[in-house]
Amino acid sequence: MTETGMITLLRQLGAVPEIAELVRQVKNGAGPSAVTGVQPVQRACVGAAVAFAADRPAVFVCGDEREARQLAADLSSLTGEPCATLSAREWDFHPGAVGSREWEWRRIAALWRMASGNARVIVAAADALLQRTLPPERLLSLAVTLRRDERADLSALTARLTLAGYSRCAEVEGPGQFALRGGILDVFSPQMERPVRCEFFDDEIDSMGLFDPATQRRTEPISEALLLPAAEVLPRCADGLPAALKQDVSQRRQPT
Repeated sequence: MTETGMITLLRQLGAVPEIAELVRQVKNGAGPSAVTGVQPVQRACVGAAVAFAADRPAVFVCGDEREARQLAADLSSLTGEPCATLSAREWDFHPGAVGSREWEWRRIAALWRMASGNARVIVAAADALLQRTLPPERLLSLAVTLRRDERADLSALTARLTLAGYSRCAEVEGPGQFALRGGILDVFSPQMERPVRCEFFDDEIDSMGLFDPATQRRTEPISEALLLPAAEVLPRCADGLPAALKQDVSQRRQPT
């Protein structure tokens, strides 16, 4: 369906008396409203129509991950824009093997879209909303946007990547890693399909390009790259936490 066709469909759905009343209550901040007797696809149609007519960010809460993924796919098809899907995750304080933390990275990408105001439609599993996470301002401060011909201090940049959960290695092979060789920075942001290589001339980014981690060869030039945090659990970002943990461990190790 074309974009014009989708808009027409949503407008027609919004004209249904029951949906129009639901839109009115959403706009006026009225109490909870219930919609019953509809199938999953119909729920997506009603939700998309309400979100379109209300012209405000909409959050859809689902019972489990499967339902959330299905609803997000339906809403994306109806609204013509990707939904931010917030999934639950198991807390892991140790960096896992490459490729084992996709759920966490997708969650971080969704949280960033929400914090930056780039998500009009959000779908979340109920347990995902109950999990604690980074404060929005902290998440935004840890995200880095690199642009060709702009200046950046390499030492400060690598320190920021480390703080954001990236691991330094000799050669980038997977998401959440970065490597520094002279004036060349390779970094693989979790939300990117391929890593990016930045070549510096002094403190200026002289060139940028994506590269194949298998061959380490550049594949295409780019002018901008967004680097999101590589982990959601970042103890070093909490003021005083590392020192407090160290002191607590030392006290517990003392003989009684």
